[in-house]
Amino acid sequence: GSHVYLKLESLQNTGTFKMRGIGRLCQKAVSEGCTRFICPSGGNAGLAATFAARQLKKSVTICVPESTPAVTREKIQSQGAELIVHGKAWDDANERALELAKQPDCCYIPPFDDPTIWEGHSSMIDEAK
Repeated sequence: GSHVYLKLESLQNTGTFKMRGIGRLCQKAVSEGCTRFICPSGGNAGLAATFAARQLKKSVTICVPESTPAVTREKIQSQGAELIVHGKAWDDANERALELAKQPDCCYIPPFDDPTIWEGHSSMIDEAK
């Protein structure tokens, strides 16, 4: 028979693999002087950015659209993030996050489209080897 290996990313502190990439980007941002994270999210990226901020002792604002489920919003807030509900869709929340990230010492933490995030996600492959 064949061997099957499972990498249960659902067992991460945030319940998702997003912590790997978002966490790495947040660490990099802090090393470059960032003191506050601004992250648009539908849920998982916001949870990851909130967890990373808490671990790095930084503040975080998560911008979500109205379509984000109430249970997800509550979970993000209960972890210590400032939560802003803006617009009907993710693009609306992202627009608000980009505006907020223009403030001094703030950095924009995209939920998916960044090479440092991809590098962080790829660490799961190293562990599977």
